[in-house]
Amino acid sequence: MLASLDAIARVTSLGRRPAGPLKKREDVRRVLVVEPKNIGDVVLTLPFLAQLREVFPEARTTMLANKFARVLFDGSGLVDDFIDSNLGWTEESTRYNPLAYNWRELWRLKRELPERHFDVVFKCCMHIREHLVAGLSGGDRRIAYAFGTGDRVLTDAIAIEDPNRHKSADWLRLLDSFGGATQVDQPRLRVSESERRWAEAYLRERGITSTIRIIGVHPGASVPEKRWPLDRFREVAKALTSRQGVRVLAFIDPLEYGESLAEIEGVVTAKVGLRELMALIERCELLVCNDSGPMHIAGALGVPTVAIFGSGINLWFAPLGGRHRLITVENVADGKSIKPYDLVGIPTSRVLAEIEIALGK
Repeated sequence: MLASLDAIARVTSLGRRPAGPLKKREDVRRVLVVEPKNIGDVVLTLPFLAQLREVFPEARTTMLANKFARVLFDGSGLVDDFIDSNLGWTEESTRYNPLAYNWRELWRLKRELPERHFDVVFKCCMHIREHLVAGLSGGDRRIAYAFGTGDRVLTDAIAIEDPNRHKSADWLRLLDSFGGATQVDQPRLRVSESERRWAEAYLRERGITSTIRIIGVHPGASVPEKRWPLDRFREVAKALTSRQGVRVLAFIDPLEYGESLAEIEGVVTAKVGLRELMALIERCELLVCNDSGPMHIAGALGVPTVAIFGSGINLWFAPLGGRHRLITVENVADGKSIKPYDLVGIPTSRVLAEIEIALGK
């Protein structure tokens, strides 16, 4: 795929270089950020988006992403415009077919993006497929990480150097061509006052007042391999409901995964939309979850997590912020051989112990 992209770029406009000098920092007025992947991936662009406001104060920032991105960033003030795009590049669709493109959508982007006349295009994802989008954009400068081949579509190919760096730190390095990142406050997702009032009413109707401590439990994840066994989450929920002054709020995903948690006495469930999910997570003292979109939402709202990872990818995808307790198969193995994503090897006792630490006990 990489070699083919280089070959195509040699003979098409994908490999076009600007006729004049590359745009400098003070000349940038239109910026495109490409991140058409999952909720967690989009949330991890928050620090980068905040930097764009500082580095290019006169620029308008557009994000090409799935529709949920505009919902997530509502009220954040970090993105001016969105291009909704579903390229169909899920892990399931491309696992056995790397050419599983939404060709109609690519053709639409090929027509629409050059008309926007972007000064700079940043690609905040580590896959060759988004290289193609950067090439189709027609941006004056196209900045992404270098793969060795396939980079002809870029004007600024950034060396990876450290493969173990957190993704939010990777994206900040894309600004090296413009002097690098500056010091800014940690950005967060925003929940409106009306959404907070809705969350309080939702909880009050279910017997949870403002004085009760809420621990959230979200057992889902985008792919089954990332899910700690549901019966373990049930054990955690039962243990937490035995604590005085504590209620468990269990989040049920749109496909009903986790609905059996409603059978546990003392557990309140929520199957809600994305903005309502954010408002309820913000109300939690702690979220117990897998490596998932809600984990990243919690981190970006300043809510600590006890998060279960199937492998050491927590180096790349840990939630933003501090006070998180991350559990992987490596740090519970005690010298035993446990396969990556063999989450059965993570005992309930370890998760409960991390919850106690997270709660300050």
